[in-house]
Amino acid sequence: MVSPASPRALVVLRVPRGAPAPGDEQIRRAIAVDRSQLALPPDDVLGYRIAGPYAVALAGQELDEYVAWEA
Repeated sequence: MVSPASPRALVVLRVPRGAPAPGDEQIRRAIAVDRSQLALPPDDVLGYRIAGPYAVALAGQELDEYVAWEA
């Protein structure tokens, strides 16, 4: 039996290569925006996980990419 997973926000944040990682407030704000776009109730984000940095290049820019999701 598979139980249905509860919907969760997932965000990708990019910063210039070598810049500091996104801060707690920026991550929580991005998750809140994603929850809104997914039509999820506007709950306080109790916790999240973050992965990265992953080096990416977009349109000639060197970036570090982070992925964050509700825990």
